[in-house]
Amino acid sequence: MVKQSFHIRNMMCAMCVAHVRKAIEGLDGVKDVNVNLASNSALIEFDESKITPQQIREAVVAAGYDMDTTPLSAASDNSEDEKKKSKGFLGKLFGR
Repeated sequence: MVKQSFHIRNMMCAMCVAHVRKAIEGLDGVKDVNVNLASNSALIEFDESKITPQQIREAVVAAGYDMDTTPLSAASDNSEDEKKKSKGFLGKLFGR
């Protein structure tokens, strides 16, 4: 089991949250799902041997919404690497 957070698009209200949660929680291999309107995200615990993020996305799209298949934590890890690279470059540029 893995627990990953994914960005969800097109949610506007509590009913949207309920629709997304229902679309995901009914999938084979999904153990738990928590959808958050404020962060436009879904924290999903699922069995990677039974279901993939792409299959989860397909269910979300069928419900009328969209989902990034790259987990939010992986996306933020990449942006942290970019920040470090840019700080290193700027430090060299300005002699720091």
